[in-house]
Amino acid sequence: MSNRNRLPDMLTKEQLVKLFENLLIPKCSIACFIALMCGLRIREVCRLEILDIDLERRIIKIRDSKDPNRAKHGGYGKDRIVPIPLIAVSPIQKWLSIVEGGKYFLSAENCPDKFLVPKTLHIWFAEARKRASLDIPDRVSEYKKPTKFRNQTTIYKYRFHHFRHFYATYVYEKTRDLYAVADLLGHNQVTTTQIYARVSDKTKKESVDFAFNNPIKTKLFENNPVNALNYSIPTIAKRDKTPIEILEERYARGDISDIDFANKLRLLKLRQDYIKEDKELEKESQSSQKEEDIEEFGLTESEKQEKALKVLNKTKKK
Repeated sequence: MSNRNRLPDMLTKEQLVKLFENLLIPKCSIACFIALMCGLRIREVCRLEILDIDLERRIIKIRDSKDPNRAKHGGYGKDRIVPIPLIAVSPIQKWLSIVEGGKYFLSAENCPDKFLVPKTLHIWFAEARKRASLDIPDRVSEYKKPTKFRNQTTIYKYRFHHFRHFYATYVYEKTRDLYAVADLLGHNQVTTTQIYARVSDKTKKESVDFAFNNPIKTKLFENNPVNALNYSIPTIAKRDKTPIEILEERYARGDISDIDFANKLRLLKLRQDYIKEDKELEKESQSSQKEEDIEEFGLTESEKQEKALKVLNKTKKK
């Protein structure tokens, strides 16, 4: 199965509570918290510098993040700005008061001037996951470069990266805006964010409840919308989207195939070019007409008739 077709298992709110109750190391607790509240990767959490946290503006600057086109950018990744939820300001502020004077949000265990390595954070998280009884194996992955000691590893159902998955799904379900989620996560293409539209079951549940649980209200809404004001209709995206954005979201949700997406996208772009060209011609025509109107302004009636005859004669010759 390709990565594109594999959907991540989502942590429930109850599982999150259970997991945080078993985070015994303070440094691990705040790492998991900021990953959950801001959708950060484990590497981004470990390398986060205190100077890049602005609590007054409630933003975090992520530097040199993951980028598939890193080689084209001179070996440097992507920078992005991530907002800090209001509810997360106080815990982060308390942690900063504890590590005051250091460079990194999470310093290394043996050296305060170095950042915590992701491997250590992975180990701490795995220990908490085991205590929370969430140590569930998902699959076995073969090493691309086996060693003499190991040639495969067990991939668990819930990993540190699932904080980022939970964040993305939560934001998507609240906003229905894949573009906002893609921007927050630092994705180049909205299609990379498609798993969060596919993994979210909230929209599907609303649609099923709408169809099966409210037949009487549905009839009432059709006959008299005024009497059905309290009727709950599944929410949709709040902002108007362009046809291309709608098409990309349909593709991201898996509603249309790769070939259909490419064909429809090409036709939409051709239509946009045609409309643009048509507007330019219309603008030129209006400008030309305006010039003629200005030229005719102030002519006597006989001069206007003479000009009209000249135009008529030219038309007959053609």
